[in-house]
Amino acid sequence: MRQTSSEVHLVFAPSPEQGAIPERAAAMAAAAPPGPPADPVRVDLDARTVHVAGRQLELPKLEFDLLAYFISRPLHVHARPQLIAALWPGSTGSERTVDVHVARLRRRLGPQYRKVIATVVGVGYKYVPALAG
Repeated sequence: MRQTSSEVHLVFAPSPEQGAIPERAAAMAAAAPPGPPADPVRVDLDARTVHVAGRQLELPKLEFDLLAYFISRPLHVHARPQLIAALWPGSTGSERTVDVHVARLRRRLGPQYRKVIATVVGVGYKYVPALAG
């Protein structure tokens, strides 16, 4: 540091370790644990498509809407009357209708991913994001 009159000038000189900083940062980034794996169940609302572990599923409108609704609020418990009001307003169907659509949706997701839609006994259902693998 040099001082001239009332001004202070800082002179930065590279330290011997400075050249290793980018290498160290790269090594630390490579050694850092990866973030949580991405959910293999993906819904594209604009294209109205669903992909599960890279394969596209063809879902009827009601099942697509149901899955999209679940995914929009993961881990939130959705009561059957709430699902009917949100997805099928004005429907005269019973709460059993929700159970039928959930069962069909689980079948379409396949044995590996059917558990992403968990039953909350006596209440309804919730979406539990699946881990890749």
